[in-house]
Amino acid sequence: FSDSQIQSLLSVCNIVIENPLLLHHAGPTYHIVSNAAILLCHLLNGMYSMKGTESFGAMEETMFEEVVDTFTAVRKLLTVHRRKLPVKLRCHGIPRPGLDGPTPGQPFIDLGDTLLCPCRGCQGFVLMACSPSVAAERTRETRARLQEESAQEQEALELGEIDRELDIMGEEFNVDDDAAIEYDQFYDYELI
Repeated sequence: FSDSQIQSLLSVCNIVIENPLLLHHAGPTYHIVSNAAILLCHLLNGMYSMKGTESFGAMEETMFEEVVDTFTAVRKLLTVHRRKLPVKLRCHGIPRPGLDGPTPGQPFIDLGDTLLCPCRGCQGFVLMACSPSVAAERTRETRARLQEESAQEQEALELGEIDRELDIMGEEFNVDDDAAIEYDQFYDYELI
């Protein structure tokens, strides 16, 4: 990655971190940000593989920490947003770095654990470092996983579980006029 590419990736991710509602825009915004996070994974893996060599100085260490922080924040936003979407609209399920630290010889973030997006254009970002046979196998696994998730979502809709949860949440905020009057009398507001 060149310096300008790294700056652009960090800029895109930081803008979304500051304004998470951008993920709700119509169009490919959500997929673009997901792919930027995947590119950050590739960057982190490359930087991690160079860690410990003479060319990895204090500046590179600071940059590595900055990229890890940005990746962690944008991954959290994308994960929360992904859960709210129907199965067919979900982009990558991005893995986190190992909590106990990566083992020697392993990447910092194992992209082999990524839940792939059904869109072939998005899959290319994850599979950049894979052989064609591995990419084909991962694509087949993704199709099977997507069908399974879709069936589970359909089953939940048929059972009405999702609607029931929304109804319960809505009842908490369903305040009628009598309750509002009681609330006003309790606090005895002075009218000016």
